[in-house]
Amino acid sequence: MSLNQYWAYGLRIQAEMDCPELPSVSGEAGSPDVTIRLLPPAANALESLENGYYEVHPGVFRLAVPGVAMYRVEEGRRIFIAPLPDVPAEKLRLFLLGSAMGALLYQRGLFPLHGSAIETPWGAMIFVGAQGAGKSTLAAQFHRKGYRLLSDDVCAVAALPKGLQILPALAQFRLCADAYERLGTTPGVRFDVDKYVVPMGEGYCPHPVSLRAIHILVDHDSSTPVFEVLRGFDRVQRLLENLYRPHYLKGQGTQSDLMRMAGLIAQTATIVAVNRRRDPEAIEGLVGFLESAWAERFAAYSSKEME
Repeated sequence: MSLNQYWAYGLRIQAEMDCPELPSVSGEAGSPDVTIRLLPPAANALESLENGYYEVHPGVFRLAVPGVAMYRVEEGRRIFIAPLPDVPAEKLRLFLLGSAMGALLYQRGLFPLHGSAIETPWGAMIFVGAQGAGKSTLAAQFHRKGYRLLSDDVCAVAALPKGLQILPALAQFRLCADAYERLGTTPGVRFDVDKYVVPMGEGYCPHPVSLRAIHILVDHDSSTPVFEVLRGFDRVQRLLENLYRPHYLKGQGTQSDLMRMAGLIAQTATIVAVNRRRDPEAIEGLVGFLESAWAERFAAYSSKEME
């Protein structure tokens, strides 16, 4: 079986399956940080796990997806997939690059937020919020204006020698059907009743970028958006609420490290509540509003900090 080489979240990934959503590595890739292995097709009945469909122990995460596969993630280095018979590859990848990858990031001590991240002249900006808040749609609109995508759906924050950085990851958007049709983006692939996967192509940022701000999208009746900088301990709580699959954190061997990481992010990055009316027709105005707010608040920061 041929092995495919990829680079995402600052990791060399070697996979026994084609993963077009991941940036590929050509030529000699070196020793992998993460391996993805396919096991023989599993029986029709999936194993029962402690929490119904998943279980977490230090260094080991298991996930049972009915009708799809069993996933096992070990020590932040190995992912094993036992598919059910005749499951399409795109369905296997959907849970591999979502839940399984999120568990792996927890095991490696990274801080995975459920949101979308873009590169800007002031640093990396992340958009988080409730399900359906428009995180991917907002990032896609910025992409249309020439900003590069860092990651969509799972954004990993790492403490590196240069400070807190957002690691580049999946070179794609996951858009709901109305946003996909309205934005007129590159042809995508439907992966759910109301979701499309859209590849980025040239609009992808391949290197880590310094974290500047985290934006929590909040529904509000106001006709104009409000940029509200959060203060105090509430910042840590809001970060934890916007982790990717936060229930996967309990039981991880890195849980205490991730709690300290939350405190560091709260002290270092600007955390903002963006109160706005959830109106698809107002997305261009929201982009302009945020650009003005960033230019005013982060004028002292230069693009050199992103290098």
